[in-house]
Amino acid sequence: MAKLVAIVGASGLQGGSVLKTLHATGKYRLRALTRDPDSKHVASQKAKYSGVEWVYADLDDTATLIKAFQGADIVFGMTQFFQKDIMERVEQGDKDAEFKQGKNIIDAAIAAGVDSIVLSSIDSMKQLSHGKYTGVFHFEGKHKVEEYLASRLDRIKGYYIYLGFYMENFVDFSRISPEDNKTIEFTVPLKPTTKLPLVDTANDTGPVVAYILDHPEECLGTVVEVSGGYYEAQDMAKAFMEVTGRPSRYVQIPYEQVGSDELSQMFKGQDEFGYYGGRTDFIERNKEIKHTFTTPISFWKNRGWTGPSLK
Repeated sequence: MAKLVAIVGASGLQGGSVLKTLHATGKYRLRALTRDPDSKHVASQKAKYSGVEWVYADLDDTATLIKAFQGADIVFGMTQFFQKDIMERVEQGDKDAEFKQGKNIIDAAIAAGVDSIVLSSIDSMKQLSHGKYTGVFHFEGKHKVEEYLASRLDRIKGYYIYLGFYMENFVDFSRISPEDNKTIEFTVPLKPTTKLPLVDTANDTGPVVAYILDHPEECLGTVVEVSGGYYEAQDMAKAFMEVTGRPSRYVQIPYEQVGSDELSQMFKGQDEFGYYGGRTDFIERNKEIKHTFTTPISFWKNRGWTGPSLK
């Protein structure tokens, strides 16, 4: 019988990518976890991906996770810091809010007898910066979950993916220039030449997870970075102009304008210490994955987005 993969966050970017890729292989039985199985988005996903079982689960309720993981061989686990309830709890002083959800996923998987978990994690900025930047909670929480999983490897097999810098962020970073009401500006608190391992989350995540599942012995206990390579931050603006023909430019804004100390620390850390700490070994290894990773050019072509509207 085909192995059953339970996918946390199946209606989001990462989990949705895993769902799409594994469904296309036809090699797995799939169970998609969501907090809202009756949503219109889930209804559209049900129509798109036949044979997938959709179940309710709440990352703050371990009992719902244990139920959702029953009979599963593999879990794809992820947490999302940037959601209202998590951010409110952090603001109220619960810095471990995201970690607690990740711990619940691992504890529930173990309790349900799951064999393996593929965990979406990331480097600790505190560690990368040698203690200089300690307040990037959406990095620290995920990394703490990874460390917890590493302490439970006597009960479950652990695999790890580290996503690169989301290309999708550049849509949010865009605006119409207030100077000429025409030029598209990508306003980012990073030096234009800072190298970023870019990722198209919706299209690049799933193929890497599929590779891990196809190569369990090779990938056991190791980190697999999800990115095709490094690009300068300003390359996304250049690629947008090349694809759309619309005038655009990269604008470096002060760190403080990003809106929170956490994000300010993140961008400062990436400028000074690099995303992935500057590691490059993954670039050659990822060539073995039968997937063409998204480039800035292909991202904008696939996205079909021509810029923000003039307000």
